[in-house]
Amino acid sequence: MQLLAVLIAAAFALIGLVPLARSAFRQPTVWVILVIGAFAFPIAQWVTRIVWEPAAGGLGLPQAGVGLAITLLVWALVGEVFKIAPVLIVGAMTEAPPRDWFAYGAAAGAGFGLFAEQQIIGYALEVARLSFSTPLSTPLSAAVAIAFRLFPILAHTATTAFVAWATTRGWLGRGLLAATLAHLLLGLIERGQGSLGILLARLLFGAVALFLFLYAWSLREQTLQRPSRLSTG
Repeated sequence: MQLLAVLIAAAFALIGLVPLARSAFRQPTVWVILVIGAFAFPIAQWVTRIVWEPAAGGLGLPQAGVGLAITLLVWALVGEVFKIAPVLIVGAMTEAPPRDWFAYGAAAGAGFGLFAEQQIIGYALEVARLSFSTPLSTPLSAAVAIAFRLFPILAHTATTAFVAWATTRGWLGRGLLAATLAHLLLGLIERGQGSLGILLARLLFGAVALFLFLYAWSLREQTLQRPSRLSTG
């Protein structure tokens, strides 16, 4: 089941990567960064659990309301930092043009999302196989739940491509802030399924993720038109 989950997640990652980085597919660097992006997920997860969760407990932050929002904000920021880090290193070392920066960002985000979502897809497949009395107990509901995991991968692909695009214009800080806030919103929607309802939460999440992806796609051509201007402002 886990191998199938990885294959499904990889297919979803390619769905997001092809429109944003197809011109750079012949570069081995793109695929190396995709793999690095995948390994960045467990590292970011480990950092938040080891560093932030004890700190949040020490501060007495609740697991709901403002406390939840702060935790999701920290998770989103840490994730974006770990996703963009290999792009910054490779892009600066190779003096890559803006088009390649954008492709590297998309690859890192796709890899990150692939690793994150293959775990959830694997769980959905396992629950469906065991046929427990849950919302995933029928093949149709399992298929819908699995198909929905495309949207988090699209969101990760889009936001890291956006941060890479922003970096080539000297807006790394602002790009990270925007991407972090986008994932905060997505996290709040996903955590709000209890109050919003599963269907509405999925629709809202999918709409936001699709908007982010389409916006990133609209930036792709701009990477061909302006010179790089690296800065961390």
